[in-house]
Amino acid sequence: MIRYSVSPEWYRGVYQDVKTPCCAGRSFSMLHEKTPEKAVLLIHGYAGYPGELVHPARDLYEKNFDIFTPRLPGCGTSGSDFSKARRKDWVGVAINALRDLKGRYKEVYVVGHSMGAAVAVMAASAVPVTKLVLAAPAVGYPGMKSPQPLPVMYLYSLIKKRIPTPWHHQSEYVMYYEDAPADDDYLGGEYWSWVYIREVYELYKLMNEAAEALKTLDASILAISCGKDQIVGDKSSLYITETGKGKRVHVDILECTHFLFYDPDKKGEEKGVQAVIDFLAN
Repeated sequence: MIRYSVSPEWYRGVYQDVKTPCCAGRSFSMLHEKTPEKAVLLIHGYAGYPGELVHPARDLYEKNFDIFTPRLPGCGTSGSDFSKARRKDWVGVAINALRDLKGRYKEVYVVGHSMGAAVAVMAASAVPVTKLVLAAPAVGYPGMKSPQPLPVMYLYSLIKKRIPTPWHHQSEYVMYYEDAPADDDYLGGEYWSWVYIREVYELYKLMNEAAEALKTLDASILAISCGKDQIVGDKSSLYITETGKGKRVHVDILECTHFLFYDPDKKGEEKGVQAVIDFLAN
């Protein structure tokens, strides 16, 4: 059912990673023997990896969607690769994927988690789709503040690439991908134990750009916020549901953290995945 690949053409014109991705970092697709009319493109978040999206991917596949989950440049490989990737590379893969998939399927929907939601918005503004799911979205909103003014952050990134930050493995987050939890420990050492200054700058620039793009987007959008989300909270979701031309739906999963698709609260996780299914399959 699962194939650890997507079209290599999606990576034309973007940063080419030096290191091979770890198991959880591999792109994957789920294709039916008889090609259905609809496909879903799933996009992971900042310093994330495709393996985080196995649960919604699996359930959408069972609803007769073909599934495509690409790895964003710089992610799932090494901190060195991450420090060289830029927002244009992340968005570039999503745009390339949408252009390809829309040529092969009657309908293509997009699910973006965290920063992947901002990537999804930017891709959909370039290649229109009819439905988007933005889960725990890291999308800009009026009054949002970055850790430092962006010009200052950019200048600092020219002097220092990264600074250490505390991280430890959290066993309560049960993953669905191959070789868990070993990959989590590797990725923690490469990514989550550091603040990459330039990448944080790229993230906030992307969030602001997605906030502007939303104003003209007429796709139907489901925004999912999580009651225990200490990373983005609910302000992005509220802004999304108030902005743009198309239908907007907001679901708040009170039990879940930012990582709702592999959350410690399994009932909440199921609610989140079911909300995605109900929105895209009906």
